[in-house]
Amino acid sequence: MTLPVSHPPSRQAGLSILEMLVAMAIGLVITAAIGYLFMGSLGTFRTQDDSARLQENGRFAMDMLGRDIAQAGYADITPVYTDPKTEFVGTPISGENGVVAARAAERKAGTDYLRLSFDGTADCVGGAVATNPVVNEYYINADNQLMCAGNGGGGGAQVLAEGVEDMQLIYGVDNNGDRAVDQYTATPANWGLVITAQVCLLLHSPNTGVAAQAQQYQDCAGNLQPADTRLRRILRVTHQLRNRGV
Repeated sequence: MTLPVSHPPSRQAGLSILEMLVAMAIGLVITAAIGYLFMGSLGTFRTQDDSARLQENGRFAMDMLGRDIAQAGYADITPVYTDPKTEFVGTPISGENGVVAARAAERKAGTDYLRLSFDGTADCVGGAVATNPVVNEYYINADNQLMCAGNGGGGGAQVLAEGVEDMQLIYGVDNNGDRAVDQYTATPANWGLVITAQVCLLLHSPNTGVAAQAQQYQDCAGNLQPADTRLRRILRVTHQLRNRGV
């Protein structure tokens, strides 16, 4: 009877240097691919987030300005026949074009200033106004913030929107009393004839490095500005003073 030949147990053979190098190369390629995808996703997220914040700030700022411009000149006339008030008392709208006189210590040079007034009980920062009219002042400060200061008890000027680089206004003037705009000007000779206001806001994203490469941009006047890597957007809307127009 022939006994089976016994074989020694096989051992796991180690990897050769060549196999290790190939495995490391494959690992590095996979790691680089994952890193590339991660960086691309992060860049997309940052762009979308900054774009959303840019739109949100712009929409809120323009809505706030539009609401107050439309309300400018509103008169709270009571039905009581003994009340002698028949129209708004004050200047509904006025401003400064580029020059810095009102709020000079806070304003950014070259930006416009807007002052709106109407009968009401609260100013733009929620402060209670005891005696009419409400007076709201809008301007850009040195930190590129849209500010509003009211004449109520709200505690002074407050930030309405971040990243507002510029605000420029031109006004529609009715020279012949037909309730239609005859000319647009940045410096009306008679604020009592203004029936519309066109607001231009230039906004930028919170972060740099969002754009793929540095690029020039236009300001509200159409002038090219130095290139950088922020996102920017211009909003331009014409608002009617409802208490002045048709």
